[in-house]
Amino acid sequence: MRLHRIFVDRSMVAGGKAAIVGPEAHHVRTVLRLKPGDRLIGCDGLGSDYLLRIERSGPDALVCEVLSIMQPQSPECRSRIVLMQCCLSSGKMEQVVDRAIQLGVSGIVPIVSEKSKFRGDEKQFNRKVERWRRIARSSALQCGRAHFPVIEPISPLMHAIKTPIDNAVRLLFTTDTKARSARQVLPGLLSSPSERQVVYLLIGPEAGLSPVERKTIIEHGFTAVMAGRRILRAEMAPIVALALVLYHLGEL
Repeated sequence: MRLHRIFVDRSMVAGGKAAIVGPEAHHVRTVLRLKPGDRLIGCDGLGSDYLLRIERSGPDALVCEVLSIMQPQSPECRSRIVLMQCCLSSGKMEQVVDRAIQLGVSGIVPIVSEKSKFRGDEKQFNRKVERWRRIARSSALQCGRAHFPVIEPISPLMHAIKTPIDNAVRLLFTTDTKARSARQVLPGLLSSPSERQVVYLLIGPEAGLSPVERKTIIEHGFTAVMAGRRILRAEMAPIVALALVLYHLGEL
């Protein structure tokens, strides 16, 4: 039987014991309904999985015995892939975060562009990012990843593209028919599967990027790539782009 995976803070693992606290403890007790003697896998999000056996359950925490340190169920991509996603409406952005994490991205940079429907103040932005981080952690646990991808704070498009990206492949996926197709571009930009690369993918919002934004992005070293002949929904475009890149990196 497949064991449940749950987050355990590495600082709570010591001396052959591990403590599961907070919402995770509540989830184990009331949702998974595990009890003393049951086994589960604890993941610290930093690369280690622990085979645990519950010893005792209290109102605020579970105390577990660490039976062994395990190999992660799902290996990480050799290359580092970062999705620079212009923010979509709430539900669509959550879908993108969930599916991108399952595919193997190393991080997500949420961006606000000129035509983004996503608006709010700093507090609203912070709440959104915290929710996306919870979704990312849940997705990583579900698909067996040992490292939790980083969800960066929301930043303006012009700031994000100016951040130094040393020796990285920078791709702008677009519906512009003047751009070359992924089939033409990606084999020449992405190296053999045995080499580790850093790849940044930039995807626009529902209404697309403005001509000025697109021009500025290209000037900052991004290569425009057309994913295909069909116009995709905003929440589907990053998933197709990621799949194409992963395929050419030998990760699919």
